[in-house]
Amino acid sequence: MVRISTVCATGFMSLLAMSGTVYERPVFGQAADRIIATDNKTLASGEVVAVTPNAIDVLNKEGETNKFPIEQIREVQFGGEPQSLKSSRSMLYRGRYKDAADEVAKIEAAEMEGATDLIIQEKEFVEAASKTQAEMAAGQSPAESSKLVQSFIKNHPKSHHAYYLYELLGDVYAKLEEPEKAQAEYDKVALAPAPAFKVRAACAKARMLLRQKKYAEGIVAFDQALEIEASDDASKAQKREAQLGKAACFIGDGKSVEAISMVKGIIKSTDPEEKELLGAAYNVLGLAHRNLNQDQEAIISFLSVDLVYNSSPVNHAEALGNLTELWEKAKMPERSRDAMQILEQSYPTSPWAKKSAAPAAKS
Repeated sequence: MVRISTVCATGFMSLLAMSGTVYERPVFGQAADRIIATDNKTLASGEVVAVTPNAIDVLNKEGETNKFPIEQIREVQFGGEPQSLKSSRSMLYRGRYKDAADEVAKIEAAEMEGATDLIIQEKEFVEAASKTQAEMAAGQSPAESSKLVQSFIKNHPKSHHAYYLYELLGDVYAKLEEPEKAQAEYDKVALAPAPAFKVRAACAKARMLLRQKKYAEGIVAFDQALEIEASDDASKAQKREAQLGKAACFIGDGKSVEAISMVKGIIKSTDPEEKELLGAAYNVLGLAHRNLNQDQEAIISFLSVDLVYNSSPVNHAEALGNLTELWEKAKMPERSRDAMQILEQSYPTSPWAKKSAAPAAKS
């Protein structure tokens, strides 16, 4: 099953439900803060002087304070933060959860001396989010690591990561098969006034139904996300992901032909630079072809992820896992072994690596 949340989970930063809060910077933090947009371009450079649930205020070098809507923001980089913190956060947002957890652990206490509250919180955020998502990506129970997320939310009610963590906590509860608790967290995301967050929350609920194999209900839920009135770029991106989730539900509901048509439309209308979304799309397309015993077409789809749209570890691992099986079925054992070797070396904790290794151990 394609993990649609990988895509849904990247591309948005979230802010808390408190009015503007001002932060002082220490002497060592004179380097400029940078606001990175969802298209990975620098949206602003200066000093973050206030945060709200819906925007970040940045003081520029001309002494002007500008407000930037949160739905346009992917990441905030603080000028005074350690390089390992910046690197680990980047890994986190690219879906490299285990790498992010390892990288943030390298930060020494001396590097954090004199750090602002925001930078200290940033380190705690990356630690909590990366560890929790690494365990979920590995198919492990996030029950213990998610306590870090709960603790962060409790201890830092003014954090600009609130909505991000509400959704993550919802995903944790969904993983632990506690749908009511999951929905309660997703509802907090839906409280954001920006339409993109409302679409995002609706997608999260629909993904939970997809994971539960409630395909008919999932289709209805994804349709509800698509029907939310929103025309901004962030909402459009979320709706493409909702269409992809709906296609995955179609496959589970025995409608693979319809799913193929839908996914091809998504691929055609998607910017080639949206590699994570395209990686997930080609995986769904490959799954639909597999369900129709169209193995050659499935191989082409999964190869598209392996060779072109491999930026997301979750997407790439899924493609390699499928290729391992398909090459074996096509009586091409060397290619199957090559795919499995890359899978095990690059993503050893992935459930796909464990799944592919099991038949090999028996033979």
